[in-house]
Amino acid sequence: MRLHVRLFGTLACLLLLVATPSAQTPASLTQMSLAKSAQFLDRLQYSMAQVAVTVKAEALTLKCHDKRSVYADQVLADPLSKARQAAPTVVGGTNLIGTVVTNADPNKIDTSATDAAIFSQVSTFWNPLSGCDSGT
Repeated sequence: MRLHVRLFGTLACLLLLVATPSAQTPASLTQMSLAKSAQFLDRLQYSMAQVAVTVKAEALTLKCHDKRSVYADQVLADPLSKARQAAPTVVGGTNLIGTVVTNADPNKIDTSATDAAIFSQVSTFWNPLSGCDSGT
């Protein structure tokens, strides 16, 4: 009987450790798993293309428009490549931190953030992604 209790106690401890890895996983690793997910990259390239279209329609006199517009052209020409490059930055934004929805398939990791939230995050980071220094 003692052996069964001891084995049960040991098994319970092991299950607890296995069941709670996310509590011990650093946020950086969690967010980077999102950045590498094919499903998230599909959503990100969609948002980036939408922001690029908006940038192409903005006033030519807007600060850094030239760099913003060149980056928009690059995104429109190859949205997947640009999404892969931008993902580590975008997943660190306030709209995406803590929103990772895990999946056993690493290509299906996603975020609970809405498309509007992803669009907003991309818009917020467009200047640094385009190489525009916008400091005051």
